[in-house]
Amino acid sequence: MQYIIVDMEFNNLRDIEECYPNFYTEYGKILDKAEECPNEIIEIGAVKLDGQLRTLETLKLYIKPTIFPIINPKVKEITGIGEEDLKEGIPFLEAIDKLRSFIGEDSILCSWAKDDVVELIRNANYYKYGSIEWISSYLDIQEYCTKVLALNNSISLRRALDRFRVKVDENKLHDALNDSVYTAEVFRRCFNSRAVKNYIVEDINQMPAVVLRIDENFKLEEGKTEFRCPRCKREVNFEYPLRVLKWRFVGVGYCERCKSNIMQEIVIKKNLVGEEIYKNTNKILNDEEYRNITGRLEKIS
Repeated sequence: MQYIIVDMEFNNLRDIEECYPNFYTEYGKILDKAEECPNEIIEIGAVKLDGQLRTLETLKLYIKPTIFPIINPKVKEITGIGEEDLKEGIPFLEAIDKLRSFIGEDSILCSWAKDDVVELIRNANYYKYGSIEWISSYLDIQEYCTKVLALNNSISLRRALDRFRVKVDENKLHDALNDSVYTAEVFRRCFNSRAVKNYIVEDINQMPAVVLRIDENFKLEEGKTEFRCPRCKREVNFEYPLRVLKWRFVGVGYCERCKSNIMQEIVIKKNLVGEEIYKNTNKILNDEEYRNITGRLEKIS
């Protein structure tokens, strides 16, 4: 068994008008392309590890862009990638073939969070690459590391590197290959051969991958949510009904049996075949948490 850790850098139009006020006047024709593929892959980095997490080989590819006519200055600032780097890039279809060959057989594809894999598949669909069934087993190392460290919220790669005291060259962050190498270092430090099996996804298409953008007009489906006390499992009535807070629904109630304040959080994701998947979490709040979350709910009620 081998682990293939990938990282990707993207070009996009995020806040592009701050740097190019007339961008959409000059390049308005690309909007349809941008909607279909909002994050164009411009660099792929990968590290291949064996079953004992020893590095076998690495891969670094620049990809010649075809969707966006210029590199977003903010992307260039973060990644250091400019037009001169991409002049010698290869077409996306050639790059994905090289990645496929690099992954090989009996390998688990890994990344820090699911975004890179989602965008790889989205770019493949845009370029009409064809079947991606060779991407089968997948591991989200961020999710795995977060659970191993018993954290409530997802940990960033930078924080994980600090947590495990990995020496970091700040100038090498946000380079696809270097970030793959850093992810491998974190993976080695939190690896447990038994525990990791519980986080490997065997059908990547069914994986909850994309968090939906929701607002108050979004209708929750009945039967997909359940508000119960996590301690006694008794059904809880809402004191503060579900409201949209950023990317999720949040509501608060009170368990009469346990004499506890309970928060319900609902995050809605889509898998790669477009099906909605609800993640329903019920949590007991301490007094400070209760005041904080109810204060925020009162502001939007």
